[in-house]
Amino acid sequence: MSLKVLLLFVVFCLIFSTQLLAEEIVHVVRKGESLAKIAKQYGVTEKELMEWNNLRSTKILVGQKLVIRKKKERSTGDTSREIVHIVKKGETLAKIAEKYGVTTKDLIEWNRLKTQTLSPGQKLVIRPKRAQETLNETERNRTGGKERDSSGRAKREREIIYKVKAGETLSDIAKLFGVSEEDIISTNNLKSRELKAGQRLLIRIPSQTKAENKTDVTKQAPKTFDSVWEEFNNIQREEERIRRGSPTRQDYLRLISEYRRIYLLYPASEVAPLALFKTAELYREIYLKSLKKSDLLESAKRFELFLKNYPNHEKAENSYLRLLQIYRELKDEEKLKNLEREWGPRFSRIRDLMKSEVPREDRRQDRSGNRTQSEKAILADLKKVVKIEPITGTDYTRIIIDVTGNFEYKANVLPGGKETPPRIYVDIYPAILDEKVQKTIDLQNFHLERVRVGQFDRQTVRVVLDLKSLRDFKVFRIREPSQLVIDIHGKEKKQVTKEARSEWTPRAVAQQRERTKREETGKGERARAEKGEGYINLARQFGLGVRRIVIDPGHGGEDPGAVGPNGLREKDVVLKISKLVGRKLENRLGVEVIYTRTTDVFVPLVKRPALANSKKADLFVSIHLNASPDPNARGIETYYLNFTTDPEAMRVAAMENRVNDRGLADLQDLVKAILANTKLNESRLLAEKVQRELVRTLSSRYPDIIDRGVKYAPFLVLVGTRMPAILVEASFISNPTCAERLTREEYLELIAEGIARGIESYVQTLKLSGDHLGGRPFS
Repeated sequence: MSLKVLLLFVVFCLIFSTQLLAEEIVHVVRKGESLAKIAKQYGVTEKELMEWNNLRSTKILVGQKLVIRKKKERSTGDTSREIVHIVKKGETLAKIAEKYGVTTKDLIEWNRLKTQTLSPGQKLVIRPKRAQETLNETERNRTGGKERDSSGRAKREREIIYKVKAGETLSDIAKLFGVSEEDIISTNNLKSRELKAGQRLLIRIPSQTKAENKTDVTKQAPKTFDSVWEEFNNIQREEERIRRGSPTRQDYLRLISEYRRIYLLYPASEVAPLALFKTAELYREIYLKSLKKSDLLESAKRFELFLKNYPNHEKAENSYLRLLQIYRELKDEEKLKNLEREWGPRFSRIRDLMKSEVPREDRRQDRSGNRTQSEKAILADLKKVVKIEPITGTDYTRIIIDVTGNFEYKANVLPGGKETPPRIYVDIYPAILDEKVQKTIDLQNFHLERVRVGQFDRQTVRVVLDLKSLRDFKVFRIREPSQLVIDIHGKEKKQVTKEARSEWTPRAVAQQRERTKREETGKGERARAEKGEGYINLARQFGLGVRRIVIDPGHGGEDPGAVGPNGLREKDVVLKISKLVGRKLENRLGVEVIYTRTTDVFVPLVKRPALANSKKADLFVSIHLNASPDPNARGIETYYLNFTTDPEAMRVAAMENRVNDRGLADLQDLVKAILANTKLNESRLLAEKVQRELVRTLSSRYPDIIDRGVKYAPFLVLVGTRMPAILVEASFISNPTCAERLTREEYLELIAEGIARGIESYVQTLKLSGDHLGGRPFS
């Protein structure tokens, strides 16, 4: 018996001594928490948690209770102990100073900081006196923010059961009782911020005297109010600074993080809804650049949260409008119906305005002639059609429409009758027409009579093309810059010259017909024809040869292209090379050479092939210089138009198109335009000839020249060309050796000679085709 008493006494002493040195906290496991996360939260190890709770594995369940033992500080009089704080993402020096109750000056002095900029993972030393105050503050936070009286017991809180009224939000109730939204959520274990009428909430109000409460309001509230607004304004100023440059995705995400931090830290402040709205708008802007569906969904998620939390806020209408537009763009009919059912009655003016289609200008205004606030909100959000530029020829026209942001479109054709000409009309939405845009553009050419443009309804711009003839048309959209391109092919009135008649001899035509008939018979002939085997275009069929060549010096004006390590600009070098090539072709072949630019001016990418089409060019050659992140990259490569899975080809295309890889992949309309091209085989043959002669010519003087071969990729500058078209990457300006050579006239002369010889070699194949058919070759 005495032995048992002794054992019980020993156990009691052990427990008592442990409790003297440690304080036990009971933690209830929440959804998503892991043992490692809980250990990190309380500053202990996983091993200690397993020991204290007799756990056999690190697996824990939701609702499980864990004992946390926090060792107390022994009063040894040692004041040399310090706390090391590891900087987290988004933390600032001011925020860390506020957390530990110190000043930024203290932190700079203790850590010998030269700047206030911090990096995630950086370690900061917090000195003992302040650290102890912080530990006390931490203890108060862990006990629910309860202050303790002189005996160490927590002051009691007043508890109220509150019944939610219709239309009340979590923010309204928090303001009513002077508590935070997070306290209400935590106390009632709410899974969302949405409340229902009649729902009962437990509100815990700290026991304060009226005098204390009044003091807090008069002294502390204004200070907090001003500091929050100051912080919000600082982020806005940072946003303005970033926008003046070229903001990246990371810049946007950093701004979103800063705004979100304000919303989470001060949910009951007047700044919170503005900060939340900003995060939604910024995600929407990211989507307009990235075109990633996930970014648009993030934006919608935050607009939805705004409507639920702040339905009476002045920006609630805008949030509803944004959600309507997002769900329409996503073509999510179910969410669109739910949104209109839930919020449509509240924002009936916006709903009716979005649905209305009033074509006349006078009906877009109220009786006083002024637009309503809802109309102004919508008009402010719509994109603008700012420019319409037609590039036209006798049987071809490209119309380039510039829009200020992302848009949708629908194209339709009206065949016309005996008395009415055919028409094409394209609706661009959501958009409004800029007042500076000319409403009617008269062309009076062989196939297109005029272009008319107007505001069809409040969010649709309609472009109408009055045609005299129509053989084919295609429409495609470009994201960067935001443009709509319409290519129209009409029926040209053929005027056959005597010379052409002599070339199109009955013998030649008969031979071609017989040849076509033989090729169409037998299995597999059609497949080979599609691949280009045995394919002969009209120039080859009748020996017409090449009479007009368009040379396209890349970049220009505000677009310098790639820049070499020696400061050499691509736009200047390729212009020199292009003029040298043009002179050689004129002298040797007697052809007409047309340049897309002869000076340092900017010509949009989609305008360059249109110039070639409108001039009825026989060949299109775009001359560029390559660049790579690897300074050792070198060599020559020639491209023709097609799709590719080659990462290097995609990189070059993205660089020349001035879009990101994602933007290049998302150009679905461009896909159709490329597949409609019928000169791929001839373009490939031209590229092979130019690549071979360019490498051969340069290698005669520079043995280290690398032949990178003929490749294909989706280059915007080649889209829609009606003739064989190639893009030459004549050298790597990013390579120091090549950049130095590109400053020498003799090197540029050799590049031009190689390109000219390649074109000449291709023209020779057309002559041979003409001889084979019995027609007179071009000379």
